[in-house]
Amino acid sequence: MITTADPLGEFTTSNDLLHDATQLRDRMARDGYLFFRGLAPKPRLLELREAMLGYCRDAGWLKPDAPLLTGTWGGAGPYGEGDPEYMTIYKQIVQHPLFNDLPGDPFFLDLIGRLVAGPVLMHRMHIGRITFPANTTQTTPPHQDWQYIRGAAATYTIWTPIGDAPVQLGGLKVLRGSHRRGAIEHELKPEQKYAGWGLFGDRLARTGGDEWLTTDFILGDCLVFHAHTVHAALPNLTSDRLRLSLDNRYQRQGDETGPAATHTHYDL
Repeated sequence: MITTADPLGEFTTSNDLLHDATQLRDRMARDGYLFFRGLAPKPRLLELREAMLGYCRDAGWLKPDAPLLTGTWGGAGPYGEGDPEYMTIYKQIVQHPLFNDLPGDPFFLDLIGRLVAGPVLMHRMHIGRITFPANTTQTTPPHQDWQYIRGAAATYTIWTPIGDAPVQLGGLKVLRGSHRRGAIEHELKPEQKYAGWGLFGDRLARTGGDEWLTTDFILGDCLVFHAHTVHAALPNLTSDRLRLSLDNRYQRQGDETGPAATHTHYDL
């Protein structure tokens, strides 16, 4: 159950449409997103969670007497992208074999194949996030991924929590229908250390989106959305938990690509 001070609706689950390509495409065209409950490869996600938290533990970020998989923060930082402490750990994560193999799991490729009605190109830029408590000012603002990736508009992000991510821990929210008017010029939020381009006020209103939606994510959930769909992170409001997640992008082979298709994140 969603519990937040902001008015947020609940995602429509599309598990029942998984093998119906026409209905998947119709719902994506209408809403700009698809949400699947518990269908992503849970054993592989759990293995990656253990590896990522192992790096966090070795860096001294976790409470030493807590079980590793709880991701219990020990008080270091908080750190974020661009901070040397974060980037040292993130480089290890980006170079982990499973971090790079998991986006090519047959579940993800088959799903995108139905959406694009053809062969799939998976972008090389796989993005992981470690979101600390006590760092809400760095929460990623509303934006469209096309601002960063360019290339074909019909490019799709799959966002996957690496572990349970209830609203309080800071999952993702999507502005339903906000993809229909195409790319909107973004503005830079200078206080953001990373992912600072966003849509605010009148620019956000011009997208025509009708409702912000989210859910209490669990391991195995995945959220798919169009490159023009406005979305944002929710702040990590817990006192002592790290939130781990993945962003991976896909499109139809042969369509126009941007730099994100061929570069690793931060060229690590």
